[in-house]
Amino acid sequence: MSRNKKKVMWQYYIILGAGIVLSIFAFLSLKSTLSFLKKAEKATATVTSLRVYESDGEIFSPLFTYRTRDNIEYTYELPEGTNPSAWSVGDTETVIYDPNDPTSVSLYTYFRIFVWPLVLICIALPLLVVGGGYFIADQFLK
Repeated sequence: MSRNKKKVMWQYYIILGAGIVLSIFAFLSLKSTLSFLKKAEKATATVTSLRVYESDGEIFSPLFTYRTRDNIEYTYELPEGTNPSAWSVGDTETVIYDPNDPTSVSLYTYFRIFVWPLVLICIALPLLVVGGGYFIADQFLK
């Protein structure tokens, strides 16, 4: 009986360990994101054109133009596209950029800013519950 229990237990160590590692990465990603937000500056970006890509039909990707505080104009293409287009020429959106590297830019929306911490913690939490839950339950089921 004890041998079977030890045989199964190593899987829960792996699950718990993966949950802990992913939680650490989620925390580091959140820390990096918050650090970026502290130094980032906002700008209003305007859709100046739509690029059309062929991929099982036409995909439209907006091309944004924004100005930094130094009044230098930059262009940013959204890395994903849609069909039909979610954007029209002339639409505006708030972007945030790194003042030291104005080409490092992102749309100023909750999900786009916190995507990696959210994804990592959504994977880590179930692993922590399953892995840690086994060891907690093991204490009460002896």
